[in-house]
Amino acid sequence: MSHFTLSLRAATRYALAMSLGLAVIGCGGDDEASPTDPGESSVIAFSSNRDGNFEIYSANADGSDVRRLTNSASDDAEPSWSSTGRIAFSSERDGNLEVYSMNADGTDARRLTTNAAQDGLPAWSPDGSRIAFVSRRDGNSEIYVMNADGSGQTRLTTNNATESGPRWSPDGQRIAFHSDRDGNFEIYMMNANGSAPTRLTNDAGVDLFSSWAPDGQRFAFQTSRHGETEIYVMNVNGTGATRLTTNTATDNFPMWSSDGQRIAFHTNRDGNFEIYTLAPDGTGVVRVTNNPNSDFFPAWRP
Repeated sequence: MSHFTLSLRAATRYALAMSLGLAVIGCGGDDEASPTDPGESSVIAFSSNRDGNFEIYSANADGSDVRRLTNSASDDAEPSWSSTGRIAFSSERDGNLEVYSMNADGTDARRLTTNAAQDGLPAWSPDGSRIAFVSRRDGNSEIYVMNADGSGQTRLTTNNATESGPRWSPDGQRIAFHSDRDGNFEIYMMNANGSAPTRLTNDAGVDLFSSWAPDGQRFAFQTSRHGETEIYVMNVNGTGATRLTTNTATDNFPMWSSDGQRIAFHTNRDGNFEIYTLAPDGTGVVRVTNNPNSDFFPAWRP
């Protein structure tokens, strides 16, 4: 079930179609705002294959000012924006899936991981000093952490399950992640040093990719508990799960904005995967990207 088993492009398809829930194309039933609604005026980085292979782009939250940030012959994906202005991302540009970082304009790309295994899904700590990421270097997908320059790589989880999707708490003290350690993919939380893992969800669906609200009191996450994959929010202790999206499409990879006003996600509700945002109560859905190709993995600029 890990997406670190194939090339980045094939892995993306696999993650979306399998680990993230089977894609079913359809129209949404959410309260959708006008496409011209600018929404929250921040910037979103994302991955797109609009120019042939997957590269990192950025755009304003209203979809304007789209900029290509990477330009390599291989695939670049899974951006994560730091408070210091750099973007971490996954890339196969050196022949293997590794974690890199670059300036917000795409310059000064630096390789942070170097091993024969696959490393990806980077997530910056709130202060920009560390990066959590997923690696298969010890045989299965586990969560690691390293300094911003790639030094001090340390394994946080240790079991035979798949651990993935690390996301830091706003205070940097905890990391949320998803795991199938108990037989089904659920949302967990642990201290930033890997201690005291706690299971937060418990249902027959697949729960993945939690994202902290900036006040640290709630998570957004994706789940297939009602069949199709939808975006939910819940309290940080796992209670009060509330469904935000309701349609026959696939809604994935929620990311809460730093001001708490919007949640970005990717969805195929209009036929192909695009970036959308909505309010934390599920209203005011805004389509951010609009092109015939696929846009994935939104990441807000802090």
